[in-house]
Amino acid sequence: MSSKIRIKRVCAQCHQDFVARTTVTKFCSHDCNRRYYKAVYKAEKINQSELETIGFKQTIRLMEVEKDFLSVAETAVMLGCSKAAIYKMIKFERLKSVNFLGNLIRIRRQDILDKFDAPSPVPENVITKIKEGPLQDTQKVTDRADFYGIEELMLLFNKSRTAIYTAFARAHVSKIKIGKEVYFEKKASDKLLRKYREPKQSDLEKERLNNQKLSQQGLKASQCYSIDECVKMFGKDRSLLYGIFNRRLVPKIRDGHNVLLSKNAIDRLYKTFKKEGKI
Repeated sequence: MSSKIRIKRVCAQCHQDFVARTTVTKFCSHDCNRRYYKAVYKAEKINQSELETIGFKQTIRLMEVEKDFLSVAETAVMLGCSKAAIYKMIKFERLKSVNFLGNLIRIRRQDILDKFDAPSPVPENVITKIKEGPLQDTQKVTDRADFYGIEELMLLFNKSRTAIYTAFARAHVSKIKIGKEVYFEKKASDKLLRKYREPKQSDLEKERLNNQKLSQQGLKASQCYSIDECVKMFGKDRSLLYGIFNRRLVPKIRDGHNVLLSKNAIDRLYKTFKKEGKI
């Protein structure tokens, strides 16, 4: 049911007079409505950006003053991370802090600087075995060139980190650890990569290859089925079976006018068809 209300109003966007049909209409057209809210959204984004810039400048100004004790926000700016990361460091005692009044946390600048001067807990040139394999648990390796990092493997295999870990775990590839990074043995990784890049054969190609190998061994009449026996076995027309057998290169021999086909190949094909529900 349409409204019979007619009210003269001024458009909030183009400031032109128009006749509105409701008491809350602000715009004369859909275009004016869209332009208005687009301008409002743009202004809000600009205002938010300016506030962030002002806050960042204020923090930088505070950081320029060599204060001995920093807040969580100032520490986050100094380390180039989020405040949540700083709270996490404090929780796991990776960063020393003092909590005043429950929510007033201060961190000493020198403690942060000392973190960069402290020696690494696990030297980069020492690799410790973490999984059973060719290397002994107590053996240490100093040649990092014999191993791939996870990032390198992701590029080589074009797979995600999870897929790499899963595939390498199934292949039982030996891995090592340097600090928090995991590395995989290069020789075994290259072998797995070659296998991964090999073109996959279809079932038909595999069957043709197996039948070619079988035909090279030679056939005897006692090792074969007649075509009539194949018709009874598969329950299909004779001409259709000839097409199926020829396409799969089923080994065959001639006994006068009769064609005999390899029992091994026919039995394998029968099992395949039965499994796929074709017979």
